[in-house]
Amino acid sequence: MEILFAHTYLILFGKLAVGGLLALAVPPFFDVERGFYKSTAAVYLALGYLMFTGEAYLLARYRAAHVVMPAGLISWGIFVSLFSAYVLTLFVERPAIRARVFPAAVLSGFIALAVTGWAYVPANVALAAGIPFAAALWTGAAAAGAAVTGMLLGHWYLIETGLDLLPLRRMLAFCKICVRAEIAAVSIAVVTLWLWPSGPWHEAFAAAFGERFVLLVVGRVAMWCAALVLLQLIERTLAIPQTMAATGLFYIQALTIAVGEILGHWLLFRTGLPL
Repeated sequence: MEILFAHTYLILFGKLAVGGLLALAVPPFFDVERGFYKSTAAVYLALGYLMFTGEAYLLARYRAAHVVMPAGLISWGIFVSLFSAYVLTLFVERPAIRARVFPAAVLSGFIALAVTGWAYVPANVALAAGIPFAAALWTGAAAAGAAVTGMLLGHWYLIETGLDLLPLRRMLAFCKICVRAEIAAVSIAVVTLWLWPSGPWHEAFAAAFGERFVLLVVGRVAMWCAALVLLQLIERTLAIPQTMAATGLFYIQALTIAVGEILGHWLLFRTGLPL
């Protein structure tokens, strides 16, 4: 139980690292000062190293644990290595190398999340059941990364006052896609696991939607609804335009998504369902 609790919440760092790196592809690279990419990527890279270090510690201490596997440690190691290489390209003029390293780092991050999600599939269940877990982690990572990157990009407008609104509007559109994608992915995952042959998750569903954890499920759904409302408010604020107010709303959006992800991981810990 101790290892499961620690590992379930450790994944939050990995999701932010992967989702944040993905979100850096949204603002046009040559329209925003390079310093934005350097500082933001460094933050996400630090979170990636926290994920890798935590995975290594848990694997060394709990070698027999089902949720911590050597494959997970290796995949996160590859991710932070490629991510580190990408960050280094931001300090030199090697666009050809950067153009190759960036998608490789993003792909390795999604693979690492998939391997991590597969570890939550019960031992006696087919590996195909890991697809809903991976999809939930992928879309959750994208939503969290988009929200935080939108907040950080909004701050950059205080530094680069003449910056066009196009990058922030593109980030807003990306946020909308990511939140909706997560809602769809988790909904499909719930239906898929509910209908899974032999019903290995029936007790988990009884716990999640019964009296015990139903308020956590309600909170999870409420955070998604709040996030969608906030995105509409940000869109209206940018139409004025008022970037400082939009940045403040992105702050609330990032916190809302964070609370939703924490609730989802608590449900994953208590029920084993990718909510």
